[in-house]
Amino acid sequence: MDQSWTEHERRRLTRLCAVLTGDSSAAEDLAQETLLEAWRIRDRLVDPSGRGPWLDAIARNVCLRWRVRRGKLAAREVSCSLPTDLPGTGHAAHDEIAELLDHGELVDLLDRVLDLVPVETRAALVARYVDELTPQEIARRAALSPEAVSMRLTRGRAKIRELLETELAEEPLAQVWVGRHGAAWRPTRLTCATCGRTSTSIRRDRRVGEIQLRCDACEPVGVASSWRVDNPALAPHLTAVSRPSAVVDRMATWSHGWWPAAIDAGRATCTRCGSEVAVVPYERSDVSEPRTRRGWQASCTACTEILTTSLLGLALSFPETRRLRSRRPRAHAVPTRSTEHAGRASWEVRLRDDASGDGVDMLVDVTTMRPVAVVETR
Repeated sequence: MDQSWTEHERRRLTRLCAVLTGDSSAAEDLAQETLLEAWRIRDRLVDPSGRGPWLDAIARNVCLRWRVRRGKLAAREVSCSLPTDLPGTGHAAHDEIAELLDHGELVDLLDRVLDLVPVETRAALVARYVDELTPQEIARRAALSPEAVSMRLTRGRAKIRELLETELAEEPLAQVWVGRHGAAWRPTRLTCATCGRTSTSIRRDRRVGEIQLRCDACEPVGVASSWRVDNPALAPHLTAVSRPSAVVDRMATWSHGWWPAAIDAGRATCTRCGSEVAVVPYERSDVSEPRTRRGWQASCTACTEILTTSLLGLALSFPETRRLRSRRPRAHAVPTRSTEHAGRASWEVRLRDDASGDGVDMLVDVTTMRPVAVVETR
């Protein structure tokens, strides 16, 4: 970066920063900060002919961060002058993000996430929570409809929540957030294996160290499946993917590679500490349907790690069932029925697609609780 180019760009960027911030006294310092940041990341400028727009984008980020810092000071001043929340102030807003601002935390958060959201969303968040403009005022300033502004704010808040529960989860601010609001359930496109509806949600709950899955229709206040993210055997599979379908697929693959052999042997190696653990059947008293009332458990007395799978969970891990659900996404569990297999009393844990009639039956020996056959039906 030669001196003549620096002086030329500094003058241009100073004018731009004055326009972006409305503060001509700070513009020169912000222009210098822009050039310093550009110098640090100069290797990212692949095409020199696009240098101007590239510098302008850096300047916009620098100015947005400056406005956040300025808002941080303003928030501290307001907190000193307003001992209680007053109607009509930013402190009286009722959305979750404004609740953070009540505690002087939002401006710190925005300073961290500005580079992680689209520029339009970023500008809307700063205007709303730093400049304390209403959506209508933001709309007039940006020549947008209030509905468009509200959509940007909604997306921005959702992104902030996601970051607090993922990338920023170890930060003190994230601990405050999760302690106050809990980890958010997020809708997925996955269909529920129990009812066949597209009402499945997922969350990464850092408080308990789990990825959890549930059906909002079948079990709106419970958890259908959960996987420990700190388990050494599961973590490599869980941290390698983020899409809900990929998480479920990876865990099904892992389960099929672990549970059938462990059930046959009656023993296995603890997935956390490596000790030998007994693998035994369990029975729940709070449900009546055999496919979820009965299952298998591996409990380690050395490190207290516990793994469980219901009969339905075990059935869902078999390749035949996964092929069915891939081909017929709405295939779902139907009532378990009693039958015989090789002269022994058995249960049929069944999944069916209502439209085609395609299905899979896992036959389980009633006495030993072991799966004895998997049958595809057409």
